[in-house]
Amino acid sequence: MFKGFMDHWVPTAQGYSEFWKQDFETAARILDELREDVDFDHFTFYTKWYTNGIRSRLPYLYNHPEASNVKTDNEWGRKLIDHLHAKGISVGSMIQFLTYEQQCWEPDLTIDEWDVRNCAETEQPIQIADFTDPRFQVRVKEIVKEQLEQFPGLDYLFLEFEGVKAEALEALYERLVRERNPAVGESGEAAQSLRYTAAALEHCARIGVTPSFLWSEEAAGMLQHYYSLNLQAVRDAVTEVGYRGAVGVVIYSYGYETLIYPDIIPDPDWWLLPWCYWVWEKSSAAVDGRMAVSKELMARWKQEGRKVCYIGDVTIALDESDPAFKEAAIRDFYAFSQEVKLDGYLGMGNPVPEVGLKWLITDECVSDMRKLYRELYGAGRSLS
Repeated sequence: MFKGFMDHWVPTAQGYSEFWKQDFETAARILDELREDVDFDHFTFYTKWYTNGIRSRLPYLYNHPEASNVKTDNEWGRKLIDHLHAKGISVGSMIQFLTYEQQCWEPDLTIDEWDVRNCAETEQPIQIADFTDPRFQVRVKEIVKEQLEQFPGLDYLFLEFEGVKAEALEALYERLVRERNPAVGESGEAAQSLRYTAAALEHCARIGVTPSFLWSEEAAGMLQHYYSLNLQAVRDAVTEVGYRGAVGVVIYSYGYETLIYPDIIPDPDWWLLPWCYWVWEKSSAAVDGRMAVSKELMARWKQEGRKVCYIGDVTIALDESDPAFKEAAIRDFYAFSQEVKLDGYLGMGNPVPEVGLKWLITDECVSDMRKLYRELYGAGRSLS
């Protein structure tokens, strides 16, 4: 099981991450000092999130002038990958495909917008892409090919298709019904007439949510169709580039995606990466059910022979977070990951005060999390 952390290459608001605009020498020193303290053997970078973190030639990706990759024509990122490889550390790229900066993305390829200016270095709300448009699959392929061609040393490619609100998905479905789109069937029903499988109803009951459009057979049929096209676009891109690293799909650990993506992964060697930051929830019977369901799904996927990596919390918090619950959940899911022999445990965040990726958490708490992960991962070792 690899043991990893995450940070951003993408432009990020002050107070969330400063790593993306450090020079190479500083960034390498930060990672070296962390490794000397904590024994991690993997690091994943968000290379495209709400903002774009590489120097891109694609017209719909904005090149932020302060981003280190933009300043160096991506040499910064390539050197970091080589530097980590020289220390025996594997490197992953995480790409969010549904979110784009407003000034570069067409209105007719947009189904919603999301104001993330509190955490992302962008001047306007971001656009949520219409993933049913054939142009979107073309762009997914273009993004993947550019990333792999610019950073051929990447060991892992992690795909994220999250960010669409339930209301936008329902409106999209209604539009497809009006257009008599084959993706919703010739006799597609309006979202007021929803059907649910027994498995979906049981799942909703166990996690304490009321069945809604997201969990319906109507939504599942539409999403399976278009999500399959998205994943096939990725598969075509990695095949054309000749990429030999691992590919994985990021999903919410107990969300509706858990009933969709495992059935449509186009390659049995692709990974599943369920995530949840339990610090965002408060201890309750419903949360206990969500934790149990998340573990059962991961255990089942492992038994089926799949590659599974859990993405857990390192430096994530909210204003009313419970530190004791946060630590207990981290310990619990790390122990579970070891027990069922998951293939990876990826901690969201970089426990380096002032510079590393963090989410509404104090530098003191960042230092506490560094100590916790030193205990879990093991003490670091000299890199000399």
